[in-house]
Amino acid sequence: MYRRGAAKRDPNNKPVKKDVSDSDKYADLLVFGYACKLFRDDEKALYHERGKHLIPWMGDKSIMIDRYDGRGHLHDLSEYDSGSWNTSYQLSEEEARIETLCDEERYLALHTDLLEEEARQEEEYKRLSEALADEGTYTAVAFKYSADYYDPSQPTEEEDANKEHGEKSSPVQGSEERYAHLLFTGRY
Repeated sequence: MYRRGAAKRDPNNKPVKKDVSDSDKYADLLVFGYACKLFRDDEKALYHERGKHLIPWMGDKSIMIDRYDGRGHLHDLSEYDSGSWNTSYQLSEEEARIETLCDEERYLALHTDLLEEEARQEEEYKRLSEALADEGTYTAVAFKYSADYYDPSQPTEEEDANKEHGEKSSPVQGSEERYAHLLFTGRY
């Protein structure tokens, strides 16, 4: 007899070794469910197939719904019609303009292909970038693979130019030197 959770055993009550290939086959398979009984009822199946279980919604034979359909609880929709509420309120000119803009944004995807529009904007941006590059106002900087690279141990062109012009010490540097002994001695 098979017991749930127990290892399989042979007739001599010794554990049976699993075949490795079987466990590998079903390692990713999980089957889960509950026991249930099925009763075949051909008459009931035909009854449902023909739609005889459906009832007319609000007496309209063209709209048939199941008895569990939520629309069966909506017997009077006149309360929710567009003309039944806030008929006295008029939008101001600014509110009407904002509402129009909101509707345009809200329903934009209905009359505009958004992916095509995005691709068009991207292409327009690329063309603008190329036009600016052709005018000379904006260009990309090319990378050089030559041996002329920045060496931090060597002075830069600016440092060389400053040495040639006889750089004078700034007042800030002088004041730093005046107070440097205070920092090292610890006296203030």
